[in-house]
Amino acid sequence: MQNIHSVFQNYTVSERVADGTMHILGVFGAILGAVFLAIWNVEHLSGGQTASLVIYSIAMIATFSASALYNMSPWERPRAVFRRLDHAAIYLKIAGTYTPLVVLIGSLSSYLVLAIVWGLAAFGVIRKLFFWRTSGKSGTILYLIMGWLSVILIWPLVPVLPIAATALIVGGGLTYTIGVIFYVWKALKFSRAIWHGFVLVASVCFYIAIALGTHSGGI
Repeated sequence: MQNIHSVFQNYTVSERVADGTMHILGVFGAILGAVFLAIWNVEHLSGGQTASLVIYSIAMIATFSASALYNMSPWERPRAVFRRLDHAAIYLKIAGTYTPLVVLIGSLSSYLVLAIVWGLAAFGVIRKLFFWRTSGKSGTILYLIMGWLSVILIWPLVPVLPIAATALIVGGGLTYTIGVIFYVWKALKFSRAIWHGFVLVASVCFYIAIALGTHSGGI
């Protein structure tokens, strides 16, 4: 088993600290955010609407936790497993984010989009957990395809979301997409921390949009 220095030999201490900070913020932010959603909405949501927020919250917490396990683990042996979990959880986070928004829209066509997204998520999770040989580019491309399928839902969301929430969804999608540049730019110092910072900002955008939507009388 390799020690912590061999595991992180390509990163400086400052890079590891910066990336670790992003993950700590992500994990605790996701947990606190989930609690806040539950408290804020517990009295006026139906069972199905509550379930959609539970799915979203679990996916959000699982994704940040899996990423923290992989990126912050000082031990080499379990990192291969943590890496699979990290990459697989991203599919769940994307699909989980769609879920309360589709429930908000409530149309047959929006549920069809949700079914496609969850189907792609299931494919991605199975592929990452059981058939992944190399990370490659296909996984990143599938993330982007799943994310930008949301364009289909923008117009149906406009009548049921506050304008600010719709703007946050668009901004969150753009933030994720721009962040991919830093994800693939491995030679850039602090690239991991920058990428995870973009993920945090985008996640906050979607979280606020969902919180506004659930409390504005839409969901």
